[in-house]
Amino acid sequence: MANKKAKTQKKNPKAQKKKKEIVVKKKTTERLRKPKEKPQPSHINLSTETKDFRQIVRLGNRDVPGYLNLDQGLMLIYGVSHRTSKIIAKVFEEKYKQVKKIGYLSDKDAENIEDIMNNLETYVPSWLLNRPKIREEGKKHLTMAELQLSQRKELQRLGKIKSYRGLRLQWGLTVRGQKTKGSFRNKGKVVGVTKKK
Repeated sequence: MANKKAKTQKKNPKAQKKKKEIVVKKKTTERLRKPKEKPQPSHINLSTETKDFRQIVRLGNRDVPGYLNLDQGLMLIYGVSHRTSKIIAKVFEEKYKQVKKIGYLSDKDAENIEDIMNNLETYVPSWLLNRPKIREEGKKHLTMAELQLSQRKELQRLGKIKSYRGLRLQWGLTVRGQKTKGSFRNKGKVVGVTKKK
């Protein structure tokens, strides 16, 4: 009898520990559901900025944080590269005014920058534009949705004329002559290793 009681007492603490573990797991799942706040970069102190500083500026249909330099902020726009952003910033500073951070740009300044981006072919040679050979419109530098649409149209045209490149793109295969025996294997259905008969 004494042995049985000792065994039941030994079992009960284990059962209690299991219950406690379950409760702890529930609490952790509740904690994970709450979204974490994004920390601000450590090198930025917004208290030192003046009243006319804006935290977010709208440039080229994109929200750009105000603490970035002009060329850094322009690079967030789809279709504007490192080199292009530096050229746009230089043209803006020569034509209008010098700005340390994007947060100090007014709405008129933002419009001027967008105007420079839209008419970039007047400031740079044609080889620097991302669409130097658009058939209908001539040489242009496109950004954001316009650039994505033109890329999609070009790929659809390649598929329509049944070019090698167009067909390979439709099949999801490599286009530039890579070997595909070992690499690029995860495209399409997952197939296990099968033995040859």
